[in-house]
Amino acid sequence: MRLRACGLMGRFYIDKKYFARKQSGNWVSFETSPELKRTKSDIYGKCVPCMTNLYEQLKEGKTKIELGPAHQCWKVVVPLRGMEECIQFLSEFERDFLEDLDVKGRFGSTSDPARDTKVIVCGAESETKQDRLFVRLKACASYINLETQVFYHRGCAELYHELFFGDWRKWNETESVKNQAMVGVVLEKIRKALFWVNGGRP
Repeated sequence: MRLRACGLMGRFYIDKKYFARKQSGNWVSFETSPELKRTKSDIYGKCVPCMTNLYEQLKEGKTKIELGPAHQCWKVVVPLRGMEECIQFLSEFERDFLEDLDVKGRFGSTSDPARDTKVIVCGAESETKQDRLFVRLKACASYINLETQVFYHRGCAELYHELFFGDWRKWNETESVKNQAMVGVVLEKIRKALFWVNGGRP
């Protein structure tokens, strides 16, 4: 297998914690940049500001939400049957389909660590990049005869999708909150996420 922990040889670099812990219930980051530089940069340069933007607007009671970077944030998802199959898929993709793509993402699941089903989630900063990534990921799945449906969506599904704005294909840069009953739930999810990424500081 060509994949290696951060800092070693390979086109994909995987968070070295995966090799140390082998904990199948956690998300594991990977990307084409050594030392996961883009992942680390995006946490505070993109993800935290995006979540903070949504949090502050909801906390203020706004019903018209400026999506900001979430409007051009895409996720391409590959459902698989476990962590080892995720590793196998990334290895095949790296060898035959990666080529010149700059890719970052994560694999695993936080919904239920006991479940065997896991996913690979790759991020893209534009619809054009999402299209290129989706085509190659789908081709890889077909090439290795995996019975899985590769799909994509806009923004963070846990925060933005059916909870608020409906069909993501029809989103505008400003959207109305359509499910007020979920505002408190989403605020709590964001609080927990920001608490974690800030090292325990709310």
